[in-house]
Amino acid sequence: MRVDEYVQHDATSLAGLVERGEVSSDALVECAATAAAALNPQLNAIVSPLDVGATPTAGGPLHGVPILTKSGHGRRGGPAGAGSRLLSALHMGEDDIFCGRLRAAGVVFVGATTAPEFGLYAVTESRLHGPTRNPWDLTRTPGGSSGGSAAAVAAGIVPVATGGDGGGSIRTPAHCTGVFGFKPSRGRTPFEGNLLFNISVNHVLTRSVRDSAAFLDVTQGAYPGARYHVPPPARPFAAAAASEPGPMRVGFATALPGFARADPECSAAVLGAASVLESMGYDVTESSPSVNWAEFFDAFMCAWTHSLPWAIEGAQRRAGVRADADTLEPMTLRYRQQGELVTTRELLEADQVFRRVTRAVDDFFASFDIWLTPTAVSEAPAVGTFDPAGAEESAREYSLRVLRDYSAFTPLLNVTGHPAASVPIARSSRGLPVGVQIVGPACDDARVLAVSGQLENAKPWRDRIPPVWAGIRPEAAGR
Repeated sequence: MRVDEYVQHDATSLAGLVERGEVSSDALVECAATAAAALNPQLNAIVSPLDVGATPTAGGPLHGVPILTKSGHGRRGGPAGAGSRLLSALHMGEDDIFCGRLRAAGVVFVGATTAPEFGLYAVTESRLHGPTRNPWDLTRTPGGSSGGSAAAVAAGIVPVATGGDGGGSIRTPAHCTGVFGFKPSRGRTPFEGNLLFNISVNHVLTRSVRDSAAFLDVTQGAYPGARYHVPPPARPFAAAAASEPGPMRVGFATALPGFARADPECSAAVLGAASVLESMGYDVTESSPSVNWAEFFDAFMCAWTHSLPWAIEGAQRRAGVRADADTLEPMTLRYRQQGELVTTRELLEADQVFRRVTRAVDDFFASFDIWLTPTAVSEAPAVGTFDPAGAEESAREYSLRVLRDYSAFTPLLNVTGHPAASVPIARSSRGLPVGVQIVGPACDDARVLAVSGQLENAKPWRDRIPPVWAGIRPEAAGR
């Protein structure tokens, strides 16, 4: 198989070719390695050359599909550092439950993608690896913290790469790079590193909705030690993604009152998605949950930083290296200082805020079936805009700037646990991707996937190809 043929297939299609004996797993791995060698010098999305000798576990519905894992994810042999110089010499000893389920599904782990330090940032820029760049415009970021995964998928190096989402870290990179990014419900997939507030969840970034659903089918489900258990799906998520959800009431918003408003391009994307859904016969109304956004983000800042001093102490012991200015990003040091100031009273008050906003979102879904928002406040920012090594602000000032100017629409759903996806149905006047966030009722991952599939059919993005692309661009093919 040639690389220009390889990039025409999503993971579901590639798995079918392998199953029918039309292509070998080795050939797919070779295509991925060829694409990575050609494009990674421009993107800086992959931390080392791909493993061309990697082989899949026999059998499984995704047998033979090459994928990349985010740096810091629990894949046997993968880098433990998550973009930090402190842990750069360490590798994972064994698969965690999430990666173990992927391995059992037959995927081929061919390498690891870049991430910012400890996954803390909404851009993928670190002193360890340097900035990762967006295949749509190399002067812009692919987002974070799963920016390396998003860039690799968007450029056609692999059809799927893993991501983690603790405040938008799957959805924001999906918005920046024009891929599909789904954050499952809290507890739907294994995430063994969660702490008090359980805001993070594992999944993947893909170029199609059906791939995201197929990977959710093989990774979802209860696991030993899980703090949250969600109802199992009534049918496979792949089937739900290909179905119509039935009559729906859709609420949409383009602002978070008193805190942030999406720019005109991101607002227009929401209005366009609302119009498409209205044309399908759904009842569409401008409406949002009733949330005190300033109060919420103060509480989120508390939750974001409170465990960092403890986590850095543990990382320091694992690495046998001192955690200081030589091993941590300047902003990470400030976050650690911020975390050291958090009191038990503040944690309890943050928990009460989170209870109120969760009730507000649940109350909203008593009247609506879907909530549409921008995925982000703006299109992909320029590299360096939110560089954690370049910012001179305090941790609080930096965080508020990132939220107000860029990433305000995603963290709420990490706190409440509702399923949410970024769907790449629009482009800005500069030609950059623009995502729309689809949020569903508690535990209703199937509905979010179904609506995402409908929008994909109505506004297909498969043929939107970035300038940095592993295959042959249409204009080149016509010459």
